[in-house]
Amino acid sequence: MTNAPTLLFIGCGNMGASIIGGAVTHVPQARLVALDPDLERARSLLPAGAPVALHATADEIAELKPNLVILGVKPQVFGALDPALMRIMAQSDVVSIMAGIPLERLVSAIGHERIVRTMPNLPAMLAAGATLGCVRPESVSPATRKLVEDLFGALGLFDWVEDEASFELANPVFACGPGFIFAFAEQMILAAERSGVDPQLADRLVRQTFLGAAWMLAEDDRDAAALKRAVTSPNGTTQAGLTALEDPSALPAVVPETLRRAHARALELAAEA
Repeated sequence: MTNAPTLLFIGCGNMGASIIGGAVTHVPQARLVALDPDLERARSLLPAGAPVALHATADEIAELKPNLVILGVKPQVFGALDPALMRIMAQSDVVSIMAGIPLERLVSAIGHERIVRTMPNLPAMLAAGATLGCVRPESVSPATRKLVEDLFGALGLFDWVEDEASFELANPVFACGPGFIFAFAEQMILAAERSGVDPQLADRLVRQTFLGAAWMLAEDDRDAAALKRAVTSPNGTTQAGLTALEDPSALPAVVPETLRRAHARALELAAEA
């Protein structure tokens, strides 16, 4: 990898624009190029003044030789990518942020193993996300690994797993996890409203409660179980509520089943890819 790598972003949606924003700050020496058919939308998503060369068609970048391609198109579009883009990727290291497309399919289509599969979650758009990466053993250089760590570390937590099975098992926890948390917040708001709390007040209180609790999880050395104990007085109101949440038929059953179903669907999507 040169000191001034060229990064090509194929697809400049919300997540792609977030990664570009991280690159501007954390890989300032990089030459940034992005391909997106909707240039106006892409410009609106990018950080103001971001030094990105935007292009609408593959023909405009057919001669480009990037060091790294960040592939962020929708999974269903992957099989129909312009042959010019496939030729570019055949000569470059590639990072996929597409859901459901396994490494085997990526390697077969692109023609080499220098591919990193990643999955950022939604809060990455606020630089508060979690991203996991996986590669085939010894398939990418230390320089590429470091560049990937810099790009996605700018969006929050980044970590590696060395096999795709572990990647798929972890995905429901962090990639789907925000949706599960939003669902729990939604139900708390609805329950508060049904009990007579003003809807707008319920919304504000739940938002702030989740924010504060998440902040404590991030900043406090205690684990989730210890923090739960800290807020729970014996025979108090929190303890009374927890008896419902921790009933064997409630969270201890619902959470594993939630993760199981998400994982099963991920495997189905991979098989269909």
